[in-house]
Amino acid sequence: MSGTDRGGHIANGERQSEHPLRRSAFRALVQDFGPLWFTWCMNAGVIAELLQQCPYEFRGIKIISTIFFVFDLVAFVVFSLIFIARFAWFRREAYYEIVDNIVDLTLLPCWSIAWLTLTALVGLIVSRAHWGGHAFALVAYVMWWIAAAWNLFFLFFAFVTLIRRHKASDQRMPTTIIIPAVSVSTVAVTGGIVVSMSTGISARLAVPVIIVAFMYVGIGVLMGLILSVHLFHQLLTFGWPPAELVATLWIFIGPLGQSAAALQALGSAANTHGAFAGYNKGTFLTAQAAPALEAACMLIALMLTGLGIVWAVLALYAMMECAYRRELFWAPNWNSTIFPTGTLVTAMLQFSVAMDSPAFRGVTVGLIIIMIAVFLVNMAFAILRISQGKLLIIRDDPRVKAQMEGEQKSR
Repeated sequence: MSGTDRGGHIANGERQSEHPLRRSAFRALVQDFGPLWFTWCMNAGVIAELLQQCPYEFRGIKIISTIFFVFDLVAFVVFSLIFIARFAWFRREAYYEIVDNIVDLTLLPCWSIAWLTLTALVGLIVSRAHWGGHAFALVAYVMWWIAAAWNLFFLFFAFVTLIRRHKASDQRMPTTIIIPAVSVSTVAVTGGIVVSMSTGISARLAVPVIIVAFMYVGIGVLMGLILSVHLFHQLLTFGWPPAELVATLWIFIGPLGQSAAALQALGSAANTHGAFAGYNKGTFLTAQAAPALEAACMLIALMLTGLGIVWAVLALYAMMECAYRRELFWAPNWNSTIFPTGTLVTAMLQFSVAMDSPAFRGVTVGLIIIMIAVFLVNMAFAILRISQGKLLIIRDDPRVKAQMEGEQKSR
């Protein structure tokens, strides 16, 4: 039974009389707005982060990074207002449409991940600007703790709802069920960025973030691997997903790339940036333990990156096979190719610094260029579809249309 048919919602006949098939543009925008749109913020944010830390710089690269940051910020504010308006306007109907749709339910953490990209960029850009400074480092610090609670809530909400309302044996689960695991790993890597690259974060502030972030890495990578096993079994059983969903295979990379990046960022914060030495308590939070911790983090990060590369190759092959069969076409879920790739590139960027590796630097820069190109291609297709009335603002209400078709069949 769909969410729109549940008790307390508008009855079928009442819906058709009060809400005709053709809606106003504003109603269509708000009523159909889903969490998938926050992937635009995530993608712009991760590109901005990578450009800020790019190993090869040129004049203007910081300006380009700031443009992506501003895009991320403006889009996040606008999308958040629309998404909140959907629940304020449609209330129970909006809630049930989210929880009854597995894709939308598991994409909910995209909202909080988008917040995390802003958190990292406040630390990377604003706190290091001449007009920013330590005050904005503290803003990023507070934003991180908010994100830590927010993402953990979405993790529990998504999986409790999946267990209560959906049965994996009844359907093929979408790749997006990994997103909640990606979200907690993103909390971890953002924590490493905030405490090591923001201006003036003391060891007393940094160490609690590092400890909590390591716990989040464990949640993200282990839960990500558990879910990947289930999804990989589905691939072995049913084959590649349909052409319109094949791009979502890139999501497999997310927990691995983000956890690899998080481990390196946290190990570096503890040792290279001196958080443990400045804290110096017990037997673990000391300058003597920090080098071994950073080395262990680097080793595990290499292992996770290796598996992430395997998933990237499989996802690329699946898309190429679809293209060869002339079945590949653009869909909004193509946005799922950028952020997961960005997690892997972030890990490689950190490898390039830790190993002083020209190979990792070259691969990092090449992949950043590809990510920007895919972002622009996605934007061009999205603008085209919006102008055609096929995306974002679809005036014909699919709920009323489905109801009318059902009534015609029942006659």
